[in-house]
Amino acid sequence: MAIRDIVVNASLLPVLNLSAETRDQCMQLLAVLDPSADSYSDSEKRALAASKEQKQLFALLARLRGLNRDAILRVRETKQATAEARQEIDRLHLQLQNLYYEQRHLTGEIAACESYDHKYLALPLIPLEEFLALHPEHRESDEHDLMIARINHEHAEREKLEQARQELLKRKQALIAENNKRKEDLASLDQDLERFIDHVLVMIAKNEDLSSSQTVDTNPDYTMTVSTPSPRPPPPEKPEAIRTRFKVIAAFWAVIILLGFPIWWKTTSIFRASLPIPEMIDWADGKTCRPVFPLQIRVETPHLPDAEAQHLLRTTQHTLDDLNEFSAHHLRLKLSNDNADEPLTEPADTALTVRLIPQDDLINPKSELQHDITQLDVFYSPNQIPPLSSSNPPLSAYIAGELQQLFTEEKAIIAQVLSNTHASTMLSSVSPQLADSIAKRLRRSMKYADTYHLAFSLFTPGTEPSSWDIQAAVHDYITPLLQAFSPISNFTVDTQVQLYATFAPTAPAPEYDESHAAWTLKPEDLSAFINAAEWPLSPSIGPGPTINFILYVPDAAQSPLVVKDSLATSWVVPQWGGVVLLNPSNGTQLQHLSRDSLQAPFLTFSHQLLTLLGAPSTPAALPFRLQTLTRIRAASLLLSASSTMGSLARLTESLPSIPIPATVAASVATTLSHLTSACEHLRRGRFQAALADARIAETEAERSFFEKSMVGQMYFPDEHKVAVYLPLLGPIGVPLIVGLLKEVKKAIALRKARKAH
Repeated sequence: MAIRDIVVNASLLPVLNLSAETRDQCMQLLAVLDPSADSYSDSEKRALAASKEQKQLFALLARLRGLNRDAILRVRETKQATAEARQEIDRLHLQLQNLYYEQRHLTGEIAACESYDHKYLALPLIPLEEFLALHPEHRESDEHDLMIARINHEHAEREKLEQARQELLKRKQALIAENNKRKEDLASLDQDLERFIDHVLVMIAKNEDLSSSQTVDTNPDYTMTVSTPSPRPPPPEKPEAIRTRFKVIAAFWAVIILLGFPIWWKTTSIFRASLPIPEMIDWADGKTCRPVFPLQIRVETPHLPDAEAQHLLRTTQHTLDDLNEFSAHHLRLKLSNDNADEPLTEPADTALTVRLIPQDDLINPKSELQHDITQLDVFYSPNQIPPLSSSNPPLSAYIAGELQQLFTEEKAIIAQVLSNTHASTMLSSVSPQLADSIAKRLRRSMKYADTYHLAFSLFTPGTEPSSWDIQAAVHDYITPLLQAFSPISNFTVDTQVQLYATFAPTAPAPEYDESHAAWTLKPEDLSAFINAAEWPLSPSIGPGPTINFILYVPDAAQSPLVVKDSLATSWVVPQWGGVVLLNPSNGTQLQHLSRDSLQAPFLTFSHQLLTLLGAPSTPAALPFRLQTLTRIRAASLLLSASSTMGSLARLTESLPSIPIPATVAASVATTLSHLTSACEHLRRGRFQAALADARIAETEAERSFFEKSMVGQMYFPDEHKVAVYLPLLGPIGVPLIVGLLKEVKKAIALRKARKAH
């Protein structure tokens, strides 16, 4: 398509024509200056022609610049006009939005007025039909006038009723005053009658005394004496009345003894299932089972003869026994081709495989621990094979030292868990740094549970980032670790994103450190970093504990955010979870967190998870650390279940009135059975099976100890029973007991009278 077909504006067509003319003039000038052309033989003529053509070209260029300037001015005018038109459109659009706002406001006000709950709607007016029957003149009135008329009618009727009420109230007051006056008259009349009756009775008594008992003595002194008559004895009780009273009392006591007591005993008796109290206390005191950890080490010697391999195995075992100071934890070496005892019993778990690999040009032996399997490769020179006559060869000492170093931390942790005399000896032989590290790790780690809930949360103080590739990150960096932990515990994963997650009002604000060009948090303020009041962090989801992992992305204006002094961007909250700070790069706020950007934080989360679950820090091989954790968990669960059994036994002995359901007895039996199995598995080195039995024992022990019916009786002492029975049985029992005592006394008196006659 030609340029003239595209440009159709009349103001630009002269520019196109002049541009074409200028281009032609340039071509003519170039033709004149071309030395190969023969048009001009003389150089002076060529120069004159070139000067002429150049002047014409300059004139055309001047005209072209003028047109260009005019075009620029027209563009500016057009832009100015466009800007003014746009401002006018914006003004009109703003007015339109204001009108829309007023429309919505008025619509809302109208709806509020229409839905306003006025008091007149709740007035107890008479029905509409009854009102129209009384006032037919309002049948044609509209709804508003009709409601006003009904309210006025109700007001008039209530005024009439109020007047009637006031009149009735006045009559009531008058009647009350009249009644009070008559009561006073009757009261005075009663007093007069009582005084009259008293006088009459006194006169009658005096007359009777004078007429019946007055006698005159005939002595010289004419003394007159009056004798008082003796009271009459009550008539004798009839035998039928005595027998009836005795039968009534006997019937009451017969009902109480034969019917009441059995029913009370049956309904208030407490079922106490039989528990093996001595056995439970023995488990708690450690008398039944003393946990031991015989670790089986498989030794592969493919390049050694059997005799030399057996000799190397024996010397290494002797060296290990000499180095071991903790008898509960010992290593047992075994050749990989020695399977004589496996067909008879279930084989023990292999804690480590030691593979001896010959290598030339080695001055000293060296070892390498595999990262993906529990295998230790020991490289040695063929001339380092000990002769059969040697008792302590260097290769045996080297292998024993490497094994001792690998299991040093495990021994220290198990010794700390068992807390016996051997443990104190073991802990005194390790370095203070390792002892402090173990104590700190045990304080940080979570209590063991069958299921842990992992909650990954993304918090940001603004609106970005609002999304993250959490599924891919969990699948790539967390799921392999959880699968490795599956023999020990189960896990569930929850995720959430929280925008506008600000710090707590009481938390100290980050401070800017100019020396490091970063915002810093003081180490002592890390505990207040988590805003538990506003951040949606659930403490517990389901039956198991929740481990929270927080990925906090600070604002770009407050980035980078680090911990002061150490410049760390992550830390562990003991027995709660972990926090990672993800600072935006280049000072720009992240809108979306991809899987690659989540790699570093989630690798940190995986290390924090290992710490919170109590995994040892050494060695670096994860399978080796998980096997160590299996043995540690088996020991801790075994001791915890045994302690719970002892607590339950002491509780049942201290509270004789506490009920013991059959379910508790069944749980106790299951617990003791699995404790026995777990202890036996530990002795035989089957630690996975021991952990499974210990988990069941711990669950059943907790279920039996926290039985609802037992826990409820713990807070109902005997004083409460007395307070319940005494007000109920006191008014009934006292008359029955007093009546029985009277009958017994009468029977004794009657028997004595008969003996006297």
